[in-house]
Amino acid sequence: MAESLHARLTLKSRCPAGPVLAAHQRRRRPIRSSGRLYGPGGCGCALLMAPVMALSVGIALMLMGMAVLAVVALVVAIVLTVRELRRASDGSPARTGMIALISALYLLSVPYLVFFAWFWFVD
Repeated sequence: MAESLHARLTLKSRCPAGPVLAAHQRRRRPIRSSGRLYGPGGCGCALLMAPVMALSVGIALMLMGMAVLAVVALVVAIVLTVRELRRASDGSPARTGMIALISALYLLSVPYLVFFAWFWFVD
């Protein structure tokens, strides 16, 4: 059924509160662009979080760089251990400085790699 012209001009809304006359409704003004950039909602939050995100990316890169150094130290410790074992199997005496260096490399690399694996893959 089509509404009458009178009903369309006078009754603009069929809400439960009752009809509203068309003359009393506010008309929306067209949006005028201004020179300012304004984003309601998330713009302020993104600007506040930008330094936090930059810091977290920097920390993540630092942790990954230290993990690479720990892997290199672990490889060097393994190579030095194999060389020292071959030297000891030939009958040469053990070198105290080399054993201390190998121990220090293991103590520096293995705990950090365990922490890194836990931090990135478990937590």
